[in-house]
Amino acid sequence: VVDDDRLMVDFIVECLRRDSFQVEPAFDGASGLAKARTFQPDLMVLDLMMPDMHGFDVCETMRKEPGFAGVKILISSGKAYEVDKKAAKRLGADEYIVKPFSVAQLLAAVNGLLTA
Repeated sequence: VVDDDRLMVDFIVECLRRDSFQVEPAFDGASGLAKARTFQPDLMVLDLMMPDMHGFDVCETMRKEPGFAGVKILISSGKAYEVDKKAAKRLGADEYIVKPFSVAQLLAAVNGLLTA
């Protein structure tokens, strides 16, 4: 989970851990990439507007590195514009969920990506 909003990170981490997922939080794009290189996740929940490195840059970097080939990327953003959703897809995101979202919406998106 990569997001600069600590409350959002806490919310997502708690939701996923309650559903038996192993979760590693990061609070900016650069540290999220560093953790992903070590942790090797199956899925990354990724905010867009963050310090150090924008979520689009994280997404694009992950799609260029062979070690992340199978990692699903779920963009979690307050930006609901179609242009942002299209940019996310173009850069390699698998899914886009708009904040605020419910626990059920989060889990449906995560489980949908991991079973696809």
